[in-house]
Amino acid sequence: MQTVPWNEEEEAILIGSSLILRRNLANYNFPSKLSTSEKEQVLQNLQNALQGIENLAFYKQQDLSAADWDLLYEHFLFLRGFEGPPDGSGMAINEKGEFLALFNMSNHLEMRALNRTSNWDATWQTLASIEDQIDKTKGFAFSPKFGYLTSEPTQCGTGLTIYIYLHLPALIQTGQLESALAGNEEVNFMGLSGDLMELIGDIVIVQNSFSIGMSEDAILHALQTTATKLIGAEKTLRSHLKEEANSEIKDLISKAFGLLVHAYQLETKEALDLLSLMKLGLSLGEISKVSDQKLSELFFKCRRGHLLHLFPELKEPEEIAKKRAEFLQKELAGICLTSEAS
Repeated sequence: MQTVPWNEEEEAILIGSSLILRRNLANYNFPSKLSTSEKEQVLQNLQNALQGIENLAFYKQQDLSAADWDLLYEHFLFLRGFEGPPDGSGMAINEKGEFLALFNMSNHLEMRALNRTSNWDATWQTLASIEDQIDKTKGFAFSPKFGYLTSEPTQCGTGLTIYIYLHLPALIQTGQLESALAGNEEVNFMGLSGDLMELIGDIVIVQNSFSIGMSEDAILHALQTTATKLIGAEKTLRSHLKEEANSEIKDLISKAFGLLVHAYQLETKEALDLLSLMKLGLSLGEISKVSDQKLSELFFKCRRGHLLHLFPELKEPEEIAKKRAEFLQKELAGICLTSEAS
């Protein structure tokens, strides 16, 4: 995977989006009801259908280690891990790490497309085009009443779920997030933990509430409207904080800086929270001698799956926490508070 899934725009509030399309072949039961041989048939059918559509590398469940699956989970911004992919499952991924197809997980096929810009329509059209080509040759389970059928009834209809990832540290740290989210009934909000009450790295995810009873265009419009509003609120507040030099925010950034450069060990959530405050500090002019892109890269590289690929010798949780702190301090050598830069 060649890219870090964070918008390359300087001080980007919109990290990116993940468009997920779930489908099941018409002539087979859902994966949980399939025999081993039937799963193999589904796997082969879908692999054949995807050949030539994308420049993909295909892997069966047993071809990848637990650390490999963790890496995929982190890179594609899953809200939860695979917890041991089921037998007979597999995946396909393109070289840039922007497209992932999962086979025989909850559904026969789950396609994910990452987009690091706000051009969600183009990503959706690409995903829909791939889906259409497979449908023409293999045929997906469809009901005139419920739309495309999935293993989870609430995901029927379009079978489309869109997650938009927003970095909103100013709104969160000043206690203004709740008011900013008010009045948005067509969408759900959550954090990387899956819970809005337990935010990680000051990231808020905007997700469509329904995939049934709404068209794909309606889903895209509702999410785009909400995301644009939140991005505007965050930008406005950052400008206000920069002009006023808010002492409470400055104190938070200073304490986070001290902990990040001196901690003996760091857990994942702690590290992501600290890096988020460094990104906010950089935006407000409180941090210097580091690039925003560097902080974005470290936001992924310090997570468990990425660390285990960088340092495969790590085994115990304590070793990983210690290496995370050491790794971040090495990567951020030279970073400083602007007040100390001189």
